[in-house]
Amino acid sequence: MAWQSSNWFSSNRVDTFKYVEVDKNSFQNIREVDAIVECGGTIKFNALTSLKVSAELPFVGDFDLGNNYLRVYSTSWFGGQEINLCHATLIASRPATSYTGTSTTGALECYSLLKLLEDTAIEEPLTYTAGADPVGQATLLISKVGLPFIASSTTMKLSTPRSYEAGTSYLEICNDLLGAAGFCELDIDSLGNVRISKYTDPAYRLPVWTLRDDDKEVVFGAEVSHELDTFDVPNKVIAVMSNVDKASMIATATNTDPTSVFSTVQRGRTIAHVEKVSDVESQSALTDVAKRVLAEKSSAVESITIEHPFLPFNTGDALALVYTKHQLEFSGIAVSKELLLKRGMFTKTCIRRFVRR
Repeated sequence: MAWQSSNWFSSNRVDTFKYVEVDKNSFQNIREVDAIVECGGTIKFNALTSLKVSAELPFVGDFDLGNNYLRVYSTSWFGGQEINLCHATLIASRPATSYTGTSTTGALECYSLLKLLEDTAIEEPLTYTAGADPVGQATLLISKVGLPFIASSTTMKLSTPRSYEAGTSYLEICNDLLGAAGFCELDIDSLGNVRISKYTDPAYRLPVWTLRDDDKEVVFGAEVSHELDTFDVPNKVIAVMSNVDKASMIATATNTDPTSVFSTVQRGRTIAHVEKVSDVESQSALTDVAKRVLAEKSSAVESITIEHPFLPFNTGDALALVYTKHQLEFSGIAVSKELLLKRGMFTKTCIRRFVRR
């Protein structure tokens, strides 16, 4: 694609924006919405939230989208190239409007189309039996609210039943079913397609961009925020199985490795985590659960937050940072980015990784 090979680092890049009404049934563009202020809005992408995308867009003038959606586009010119990108397709809410004798102003609060799934709930208890297709069942719920989807193929079936109480949202059910199949939570692309993707270990994702301050490129601001909090990393897991049909069981696993900075030996104290388990077959299986959870939680989240001109990547992509001035090299997953809709499209991105020691 042209945008992948373009020189996004060019200091001469010029960016403009447009906002387009989208038919909620056909997903086709209808008309440009001139009342939305071209520069000054913000789009926030966050892979750690259930809705993934939100935006705030100021407007001047009166308009009515009805029940239709809104798309945000940018056009960038540099090096003789013109690159057009769609950034998001959104549900727009107009919570407050100010009127004067000469103008109408306000700000749209916008949400990802996943909100349709969040706002729709089952009206009676629902159970999927063992052997059901979790991805197929999720796509049925997505189709019920009128959203298109793109799904990875799988032969995975439910090994145990999954039950949901009345009032559980379609979004919660879909994400639970997908988790049972080894898939990521539902995501949404810029055109409004719900994405259903298999989970891949972040350690195996190659960086799509490297942000650096050496003589090759200078693509981020001078301030880089680095965070690493290890204070609450547990070194003991207590797994508790409580089931009305079976006797209760307890199993523990403790990090006593003298080479681990998180261990009881190194810290001189115990930091416990209680893991509640609904159903296991034996004491040994519960012990395995305790060991697995201890391994998963014996890590800390290390993150870097940087500001940089726009680069085309998605949350969930791997990024690398080379900051030679401070001898800092870092690679991880972009979990959030905040995009300012003005020239340069300056972006604040949080990259994080798990650290085990």
